[in-house]
Amino acid sequence: MTEETLPISAPVGAAKSSVWTRHRGALLFAGSIAIAFAAWQFLSTFVFNPFLIPPPLVVFETMVPMVKSGEIFRHVAISMARVGVGFVTGSVAAVVLGVLLGRIRVINELLDPVIELLRYLSPTAMIPIAVIWFGIGETSKYFLIFWGTFFIVLINTTAGVMRAPIIRQRAAECLGASELQIFLLVVIPSAAPYIVTGMRIAMASSFMSIIPAEILAADSGIGFLLQQSSVLLQTNRIFVALLTICVLGFVFDRLFRMAVDRMLSRYMSYIALT
Repeated sequence: MTEETLPISAPVGAAKSSVWTRHRGALLFAGSIAIAFAAWQFLSTFVFNPFLIPPPLVVFETMVPMVKSGEIFRHVAISMARVGVGFVTGSVAAVVLGVLLGRIRVINELLDPVIELLRYLSPTAMIPIAVIWFGIGETSKYFLIFWGTFFIVLINTTAGVMRAPIIRQRAAECLGASELQIFLLVVIPSAAPYIVTGMRIAMASSFMSIIPAEILAADSGIGFLLQQSSVLLQTNRIFVALLTICVLGFVFDRLFRMAVDRMLSRYMSYIALT
């Protein structure tokens, strides 16, 4: 009996192991989401009043008409446009200044104290002055997202450029490389992981920055939806907005990682060939 079952059980075990290996990431992701929703359901049913924390099914039932009417998409589109402008401008400005701070010591020593003082001012703390400077229009919201992005990317870019290996720079110089070639082929590849990490963290900060900006002064966007639902005590719509923010942040982070991985792999391949 044992001799007959062994040849059968071995392939079955190998097949199960192969399925787990191929789909490990997807299965763990699904398990994580299931645990989160189970915890949400438990808290809503047994710990808190369902009015304070609506069950997942109630939230999804509330979301359906908002999706069908296009209401949620209008708010998402406006908020994402604001986040995009503030995040891109903040990241570009931070990378440019960070490279200068990392490469030119005098500029670093001159500006570092001011940067260290300003970076502790959160976007929420800057809301009053942003409204005074730019009014309640779009510019103030762009500014707040820019502020929440700029310093995070700046600190990481500066650190990455300063930590570029001196030995590699000296070796490239000995081989006849120009300053521009050293910068493009040695410094930037060494600083890229720092810059990308800073941009990922800053992306989360930009999502967090847009909400208080839209709550304070806006007639559209996810923050406005939160404010409007809060005034009307519609906790189910509040949770729809919160869930939307979470999903958008997760999706954009994954898309950003995929795009960066492709760009860096091509850039590194180009460097290897030069």
